[in-house]
Amino acid sequence: MVTEYAQFGSLKDLINHKNSKEVNMQIRVKMMLDAAKGILYLHSNGILHRDIKPDNILVFSLDVNNKVNAKLTDFGASRNINMLMTNMTFTKGIGTPKYMAPEVLNKEKYKKAADVYSFAITMYECFTWSDAFPKDVYRYAWDIADSVCYGKRPDLMMLTEKQKEVVVKAWQQTPKERPDIAMVIKQLELL
Repeated sequence: MVTEYAQFGSLKDLINHKNSKEVNMQIRVKMMLDAAKGILYLHSNGILHRDIKPDNILVFSLDVNNKVNAKLTDFGASRNINMLMTNMTFTKGIGTPKYMAPEVLNKEKYKKAADVYSFAITMYECFTWSDAFPKDVYRYAWDIADSVCYGKRPDLMMLTEKQKEVVVKAWQQTPKERPDIAMVIKQLELL
């Protein structure tokens, strides 16, 4: 398979190797907008990504004037929504626990709102340039899962009020309370 070269690697690589001062907030918001538009394309075509995280967002440019700075990748866990409308939950072996929505951790059916939740955790990490669930606090994946299922979320102190608004809405405990990805895009455009 041949793919486009991503000069900066994944968003996770960028967070790990660049100081937060080297990547200004304007470009971080732009990268999240680009990724959200990729999610919108998938959802509009009846596809759920099911593994949205910084590792699966490739960064092509840090120039805010470029049309596209980041692209969603790794569709290995993706599924057509019609396939998921059976009685099976399709949760075994999908996603990354730290980015999984509470309903997915509770073995409920995977729906668009679960992608939005995963994207909320990704936005948090991009905006704060830090881990949502630090390893010194959450030693094991099940510690994260327990916290998420009980409604606990990362500290919001490092976010602006507008960033808090978009992130908090997108990581609501109840899937019905989360906005769809089109609404997340509208909120990101206001940042």
